Amino acid sequence: MLGKRKATTQVWRYAAAAICESVPIAMMLPLIALYMNDSGTSPIAIGFYGALPFILTLINLPLVPRVLAAVGFARMFRTGLALSTAGLVLSALTRDYVLLCIGASLVGIGAAYRWSATEALIAWTTPTARLGRVTGLYQSFVAAAAAVGPFLVPVFSLRLETAAGLAIGLTLFAWLPIISLSPKTGPELAAPEALSGSIRWWVFVPLATLGFIGGVFEAGLNALGPIQATRLGVLPSSSAVTLTGVIALASLATQYPIGRLADRFGGAALFRALSVTLLLSLVAVPLSKSFPAGIWFAAIAWGGAGGSLYTLSIIEVGIAYRNVPQAVSAIIGAYTNGGATGPVIGGVGLEISTEWGLAMVLGTLILAAWPLAFRAPRDVR
Repeated sequence: MLGKRKATTQVWRYAAAAICESVPIAMMLPLIALYMNDSGTSPIAIGFYGALPFILTLINLPLVPRVLAAVGFARMFRTGLALSTAGLVLSALTRDYVLLCIGASLVGIGAAYRWSATEALIAWTTPTARLGRVTGLYQSFVAAAAAVGPFLVPVFSLRLETAAGLAIGLTLFAWLPIISLSPKTGPELAAPEALSGSIRWWVFVPLATLGFIGGVFEAGLNALGPIQATRLGVLPSSSAVTLTGVIALASLATQYPIGRLADRFGGAALFRALSVTLLLSLVAVPLSKSFPAGIWFAAIAWGGAGGSLYTLSIIEVGIAYRNVPQAVSAIIGAYTNGGATGPVIGGVGLEISTEWGLAMVLGTLILAAWPLAFRAPRDVR
């Protein structure tokens, strides 16, 4: 059994590796989506590519408890990181659509075994009174990594060919925080339990649904946001990837404050305010054709409000279902499902209308889920 301080240090070293791996992923996947757009690939095909990492993560999430029980956290994490590394290297070396989809799939499978488990571990091992602040801090680091990736493109005037070499270097760098740790020992996760008994579905389902919507906007629009901007004529293709960085920066700026607010006030009123913000962002998108600032407001809302919906869902479920570890994994699954669904339904919306397509399909989603923002109480224990 590891000492408490040593175990905490190990948890954050694994978290650091997962965060570092997010940088090349955040750089390459939107850049490849823009390459596909410039090559004449249809929005639906691009949306499918953008959804693949989330789909594969979602498919593999139910296997995480079994793999964890079989090999332990350290080996499971290293396996996930190796799969992500392989996916990034493949994506860097090919321009074939099928092979790029395989690379994105490997990244998604790897994410299930490193990102989701690390995030759940932090949620389960943090004292309840500080859960909002610690979760917000961790999400801030994740958002910072997601912001650094896209901004590397304009800062260093990278094209896909030059970014590919950098991505390989960055994914190898992600191994440094854990390379000296023994795979035979590592932090422990609580034994998995079924989602039954103590789960109050009338509370859990709203939290999962709001986490899903957070995934649709923060993660799902990473690939489609820049394409929406180029098709509206608001941004040139060469700089549209910076929109993805703005989404991540907005998430970075809001995660810790939203965590502190959740510690103090609970989540219900915050859920409603964030939902309204996302609805307004969808109205701003078509208006950006005449008022370009609208697309930047939308990106800020997608990252800030979308990311905060997910963070609040994790905080609330971590408190309400403290002794049901699988509840946290289910919220992560809901967010991942949103990240997979967002590019697909967003791509369909762009096929319907370049200007109002996103507002039509995603606005309908928010309005349908709006009543659930009133059903997310904190005190359910």
